[in-house]
Amino acid sequence: MSIRRCKSFVVYPLSNFPLGEVAEVVCISSLDLKLRLKSIGVIEGTLLEVVYQDPTGERMVIKINETRIALDKDILKHVLVRPLKTSYETLRELVRLDHLTGLLTRQFAENLLKRELANPPYCLVLADIDNFKKFNDTFGHQAGDQVLKEVAQIVKNNLRKTDLAVRWGGEEFAIFLKNTSIELGRSIAERIRKAVANHVVWWQGKALKVTLSLGVCGSPPVRPLEVILEITDKALYQAKNSGKNLVSVCEG
Repeated sequence: MSIRRCKSFVVYPLSNFPLGEVAEVVCISSLDLKLRLKSIGVIEGTLLEVVYQDPTGERMVIKINETRIALDKDILKHVLVRPLKTSYETLRELVRLDHLTGLLTRQFAENLLKRELANPPYCLVLADIDNFKKFNDTFGHQAGDQVLKEVAQIVKNNLRKTDLAVRWGGEEFAIFLKNTSIELGRSIAERIRKAVANHVVWWQGKALKVTLSLGVCGSPPVRPLEVILEITDKALYQAKNSGKNLVSVCEG
């Protein structure tokens, strides 16, 4: 979670702010955006409420008095606010997005996925960056962070608006594909694999080649989250064990 001090307040980017909480705009970190937002009534001291957020987190609708305004995440991250209601629940919701990759956090996504699993067909994909440790060991953890950020962006760019992408832990990602057959799920996973393999991460003048291994599992049959995760993880292990940079589909 990104936190900054501005005018002696502890403030948060509006892009990470939870639904239903009232906040005060403390400052806007971009001068150009400050002028643009002023024209729609967003200035320092404005009280606003987040009333809608799409599942990808790319857009939010904020409410100022009775006016509702839709804004992109790239704009919202420059609007720094302080919550007017400080509580454990407010702070817990602020960790909805992983601060490094911009993907959903596992903590937030697990409850969301449990609800979505009642609505087949869908696919769950687990993806793991191959040989990730070598980037940290050879080039340092900042290089590893850059790899994570760029791979996460590639994952997001190759998904539909209804799909969910989660930083599941470390260098592993979970992708939930709504209304998706196992054949389509395999195709989407393969598209992501190819996009990562064809991408170059540039770090201090060096070209870092990155690959992903992915496991895919579909429903029906409907399974509890713990079971479908276990089966999908076995498919991911099969992709790793078969040479990496592969997509493997679960059996059964």
